[in-house]
Parts: sequence; C-alpha cells; structure tokens
Amino acid sequence: MVRDFDLLGDPIPEGRGKPGATGHIPTAERVNKVRLLVVARWTSQQIAAEIGVSVPTLNRHYFRNGSIKRAREVVIAEARGRVFLQLDRAAEAGSVSAMKELGKLVLAEELRGMASDIRKPKAVDKLGKKEQRKRDSAPDGSWSFLGNAPKSDEVH
Repeated sequence: MVRDFDLLGDPIPEGRGKPGATGHIPTAERVNKVRLLVVARWTSQQIAAEIGVSVPTLNRHYFRNGSIKRAREVVIAEARGRVFLQLDRAAEAGSVSAMKELGKLVLAEELRGMASDIRKPKAVDKLGKKEQRKRDSAPDGSWSFLGNAPKSDEVH
C-alpha cells in the first residue's frame, strides 16, 4: 500500500477533500499542540479551527471522554507529573536546586491533599417561621419555651 505524504511529512488520509470522514490521523506534533492549547484555555472550537478539523473529530481523536474540561485536568496533571519526574532525576544526579524545588512541590502537594481532606461544615437549612416555631415548641425537657423561666435544676 502506497501512502502519500504532505509537505510536512504527515500522511494524507485517503478521504481527504471528499465529503464525510476525512480519516484524520493525529500526529505527535498535533497532540502536543492540542495539549498546549488546552492548558492555554482555548475552546474546542478554537482548537479545532487551529488544527483544521471539526469539533467532533477533535473530540474523537484527542479527548478520550469528549470533555475539554476533563482533558484540561488530565493535561495539567500529566505536566505536573513530568515536572516531578524531571526534578527527581536531577535531584538524584546531585542538583541541590532541584532538591529544593522538589521539596517545595512535595510540600505543596501535601498541603493540597490535606486541604481536600478537610470537610467544609454542612450548611444548616434555614427554617421558615412555622417550622422554627414548631421546633421551638417541641418538649426537650427544659423550660426554655417560657422565656426567662428558672433552669430545670432550680425547680423543686
């Protein structure tokens, strides 16, 4: 099978220029370009126009679950992971500045993890007037519904 290539060396899909599926082939260069544009907060429409495909083709070939928001999270996590690995290699090779930077990043990740573990207090539902009166009038063993009544241990 003979394949034709364009001026940049990318293979030309068989259906190129014909209606229907174009047979888009994502190259490593395009994948990296899409990743950078996702991190730069470009929309799906802008990215598709930049690489010359439709939005459904972009979603099919570059975003596993079709969500650019999820793809952005994944790309940022992958970039963070690559930075960690590169700093770790440099630290193992004896780079003091890499050790310091790696320590800072590890501390920041630890703090981020602790912050996500702390739960926000549950919001108390505001009661309406009738519900609040009902709750206030419920007997709970105290004399609080009388206002300034004596405390239960003072009553004989």
